[in-house]
Amino acid sequence: MKFTPKALFFDWDHTLWDHDRNAKEVIFDLLDEFNLPQTVHKSKEDLWSIFHLVNDQIWSEYQLGQISQQTLRETRFLRFFQKVNFEGPAQEFSEQFLYRTPRKTHVFDGVHELIPELAQRFPLFILTNGFDDIQHVKVTGTGLSPYFQSIITSEMAGAKKPDAQFFTYALELAACEAHEVLMIGDHPIFDIEGAKNVGIPTIHVDYLQKFPESSPRIQHIQELKNCLI
Repeated sequence: MKFTPKALFFDWDHTLWDHDRNAKEVIFDLLDEFNLPQTVHKSKEDLWSIFHLVNDQIWSEYQLGQISQQTLRETRFLRFFQKVNFEGPAQEFSEQFLYRTPRKTHVFDGVHELIPELAQRFPLFILTNGFDDIQHVKVTGTGLSPYFQSIITSEMAGAKKPDAQFFTYALELAACEAHEVLMIGDHPIFDIEGAKNVGIPTIHVDYLQKFPESSPRIQHIQELKNCLI
C-alpha cells in the first residue's frame, strides 16, 4: 500500500528508540550495583525478564488510565522487588533508572539514516505517552530532535493514546486533516487502533513479527520508504 501524506506521526519508544535495549543496559548495571543476582540467586537475564513483565504491566495500567504517573514511578520497583523477594531501596533504584535510561541513545537500525531523509520531504512529529521531562531527554540524546517539528506528549495533549483527544490535538498542531497524515507505531492499540479510530491511516512497525494479521505492517523501519510516494 502506498501513502501520500502531508505529515508523518511517529511513536517513539519501541518504534524509533530501542527501549528494551536501553533499559536492559541500565537494569544490568543496577543489578550489579545493588548486588541483586547474588542476593536473590537469580541470573541477570532472569531478573531482566521479571522486570520486563512488571514494567509492561504497570505501563499498560498507566496508559489505560488505571494508575497515575506518580503511582507508576513510585511502585514499579516496589513490585519488581516483591516479585524477586528482595528487600532494598526501591526508591533509589527507581531514581537511578529514571535518570540513566533516557540518556541511553540506542535507536533501531536504519533510524539515523531514515529520519533525516524523511524530514526533507515531510513535517515529522513524535506522538508519545511517555513523560514530558523524560522524552525530551531521550530525543535530544539521539541527535534526532532537529528533524521533528514537535514532541507531542500526553501531558501536552491532555489525554493519552489511544484516546481520540490525543490524536485530535496532534492533528491541530500539524494543521492537517486525519486523512492527510500517517501514523507509524508499534503498539496495536495505543498507536494503530487509536489512530484508525479518528480516521488516520497507519503503518504497524512489527519488529518481532508478533502481529502477522496486521496490515499494512513493516518489519524494519527502512521499509517505510517503500510505502511513501
